[in-house]
Amino acid sequence: MRIYRLPAATRAILFDIDGTLYTNAEYGRRQIDVLIEELARVRGQDIDQTRADVEKARATIAGRDGVQTSLGNAMAALGVDLPTSVAWRERLIDPAAFLSPDAKLRAALGSFVEAGILLVAVTNNPKSVGLASIRALGVDGLFSAVVGLDDTLRSKPAREPYELAARLADAPPETCLSVGDRYDVDLAVPLDLGMGAVLVDGVEDVYALPEILSKA
Repeated sequence: MRIYRLPAATRAILFDIDGTLYTNAEYGRRQIDVLIEELARVRGQDIDQTRADVEKARATIAGRDGVQTSLGNAMAALGVDLPTSVAWRERLIDPAAFLSPDAKLRAALGSFVEAGILLVAVTNNPKSVGLASIRALGVDGLFSAVVGLDDTLRSKPAREPYELAARLADAPPETCLSVGDRYDVDLAVPLDLGMGAVLVDGVEDVYALPEILSKA
């Protein structure tokens, strides 16, 4: 875990979902694989070639913008617009097949809610997939909102998902804390917006977050 900045007073915590609220490498790979397989099918192309094209697009964007980018942005560069990406993800990704209720996660997040802090999930998946994910983890009742790819049609690290999350929480950016497992995608823009930011290596760090933040 690495703390980049903490708000003087935290009103809302904006959590990434994948790789942050759960640690499941198989599910993480599957989410990527099903989209690349679908792109290969649509293009009538070999899967390995499609995967190479996606990685090349990611590298091109990173070289141009100086930051890592999302799979959604890489696929958009290959002609898959974000509404199509939303439709594919809704059809192909099933969180309940990989995730299960996590009592430790619920306890950690519940401690923030008990302290009067609002929780908002911000995901590059569609809202329906984000909702299904937190429901599968057994923490859906703790989140006041979920911001998905279909809400702004802008994929993190764009500003719009974070700005919307802050508005939904009715919290000025300087009172928001963004928590995620990828600096460029989950934290760099929130920091530019004046939010706090914490980098985690997975859900084990989220378990420890309430105690660590209480001592910071």
